[in-house]
Amino acid sequence: MVNWQSNVFPGILGRTCDRPCEPACRRGRVEEAQQAQARARRHLPPEARDGGLQGQRRDLEKDLRPQENKIQRPQIACIGAGPASLTVARDLAPLGYEVTVFDQDPRAGGMIWSQIPRFRLPLEVIDEEVNYILDLGVTFKQRKIDSMKALMSEGYDALFVGSGAPRGRDLEIPGRKEGAKNIHIGIDWLASVSFAIPPRSARR
Repeated sequence: MVNWQSNVFPGILGRTCDRPCEPACRRGRVEEAQQAQARARRHLPPEARDGGLQGQRRDLEKDLRPQENKIQRPQIACIGAGPASLTVARDLAPLGYEVTVFDQDPRAGGMIWSQIPRFRLPLEVIDEEVNYILDLGVTFKQRKIDSMKALMSEGYDALFVGSGAPRGRDLEIPGRKEGAKNIHIGIDWLASVSFAIPPRSARR
């Protein structure tokens, strides 16, 4: 519970972060057994890793249950279902806001699920942590938003735009056009690997 207040996706972070802060961490000066908690969590079986997590989850859901009030709940629309929008939804739902998250993809998670390969981040881990948020009463809708003005006209009191940066940047460098068939934008390549359909490239 304490961790989840500031770290919305601990299971995901533990499997994907390369720990750039560890070399500079001053805890290494006073403790020999330094960090490595994320690495240990990644390799533990679920029953050992989560040790009583179901009971903790019930407590968490109880603590974060939306507040009951007799007035109409403010309606918030989050555009994009990545970490930013899900964090906003996690923070607002317990306060009594009615949050709807929109995304053009069929499931919530954004680049967490569409750009990170499954061998590094299993889908069930993503679903578990995303569902912690959706279970707070947050609504997810698969829908591409083309107009924020039109969305506001549907009765929402506020919008949060968390569309992220799903497009990679191309570079105009010598040889780029000549080798276009075998040069791929990083973001698109990661998405193809994540969905097990990587494009073919010629040999070096």
